[in-house]
Amino acid sequence: MSLAEYQVYPDVDNLMAEIKQYDLYEHVVELEAYGMTIVPPEKMQASDGFIERLREAIIKTCEKRNGCEIGDYRTASPAMAEVSQNSWDLLEEDEVFVEAAINPVNVALVRWLLGQSAVFSGQTWIIKGQGSDGLGLHSDSHGIPPGAGQIAHMCNASWICTDYSGSEDGPTVFVPGSHHYGRATLPHESDRDKTGYTFVPLIAKAGSLAIWNGATWHASEPRTNPGLRVTLVQNYMRSYMRPQHNYEQGTSPQLLEKYPELKRLIGAALYPYEDSQNPDRQRVAPFMRTGTDPFA
Repeated sequence: MSLAEYQVYPDVDNLMAEIKQYDLYEHVVELEAYGMTIVPPEKMQASDGFIERLREAIIKTCEKRNGCEIGDYRTASPAMAEVSQNSWDLLEEDEVFVEAAINPVNVALVRWLLGQSAVFSGQTWIIKGQGSDGLGLHSDSHGIPPGAGQIAHMCNASWICTDYSGSEDGPTVFVPGSHHYGRATLPHESDRDKTGYTFVPLIAKAGSLAIWNGATWHASEPRTNPGLRVTLVQNYMRSYMRPQHNYEQGTSPQLLEKYPELKRLIGAALYPYEDSQNPDRQRVAPFMRTGTDPFA
């Protein structure tokens, strides 16, 4: 008999039913052990043509927002500075972004990591062309100090919109098990070429979902293949990771000017609200430092 059949732990019982329904047992084990997993297209319960519509919507939205022309992703070579702008907050651009956010397999794994009260935080695209540089090793759990690694506080659920066949495609790479360290990378650990940690590439077909604990260390390799790597990145968080009220926009400028410490405490020095598509890196940096120093 399955333990879920006793129906005494509803938050888990319902989730276990979905894990069984969608054949996700291997994936939840990988999430626990390695900190990441890749669900192939045939398990994703997506509608016919979904990934093609999603890829097209990303490209069209990028073209519209940034006044550029991308065209065929297989041969395109746009300026990376153009296509990396204005990439956040996509839900209302096309219903395919809503489909991506609420996909049942995606949501089941998100809730495995973050609980039934998991909150959708945002979507952004990554469009990566030939010659694009890679990124150093880092954690996505910004603002979580060392020692808080017993559970996932946020996660990244990325739809792979073009094939990641090898290093030439500029894939994401992961340090398996690094979510157990419970901290962000230190400066001497983040350089892919010099770090002492072993990482593995994300190899997946278009239509796959790559999902990882926000604390899992990852990076990306440079892309040498022609054409574009297209990905929809989705962030989900536990409810306490989001402010209950946006005091930054709702507090009078006079009050904030009179009490500078209030401005700091309500988060004005952290994530901005006025332009969430292009966050101010100088404001985000102090928040991210708490991943390496609990007193930051």
